[in-house]
Amino acid sequence: MSIPERSPEDERRLLRLRVIAKAMLATAFLTTVFVFVSAFLSGDKPGDPTPGMRVTIDDIAIGDTRTLIWEGRPVIVQRRTPDAIAALRSEDPARDAALRDPRSTRSEQPDSADTALRSVQPEWFVAIAIGTDYGCPVKPVAAGAAEPEPEPESAVTPAFVDDCRGSRYDAAGRVLAGEFADKNLVVPAHRIDGGSLVLGGG
Repeated sequence: MSIPERSPEDERRLLRLRVIAKAMLATAFLTTVFVFVSAFLSGDKPGDPTPGMRVTIDDIAIGDTRTLIWEGRPVIVQRRTPDAIAALRSEDPARDAALRDPRSTRSEQPDSADTALRSVQPEWFVAIAIGTDYGCPVKPVAAGAAEPEPEPESAVTPAFVDDCRGSRYDAAGRVLAGEFADKNLVVPAHRIDGGSLVLGGG
């Protein structure tokens, strides 16, 4: 069976299709190269401080908690009482035994907050208000969040609880032993500048 010869018009049409296909491939390749080069040469380099959000916090009363939104996530800001600070600083083996990660070795916090208080300044506790179990909202127990029945003779008083399965955290955001969550609340990079909180640098 013989193959019919293509007419000059068919040849021109095929040539145009080949040119168009090659042009499309070249455009896609150049676009990909441009995107990668732009990302590589952009000013955002690892380790550079990211622009931060500044919030006035000196109007928060001692012992009160405020929740704000940063980068689409809720953030707890609590102004601790002197008694709360002293309790967190005290050496208490029973309390440590009642916490899943008392030294926060498996949890996320900046180096400046890697202490028993998990804060950059003792008076202020700042944490992402999302549980480390199912990613549910976390609220202060004092704000009326539904707290499960307390453990008998517990050495830790829960300060925060999530809305899903009720995982409880102490005043430094450390999860209690036996809860569903296995990590402490995330403490984001932040600093206290006078009467303001700066989240994420800047």
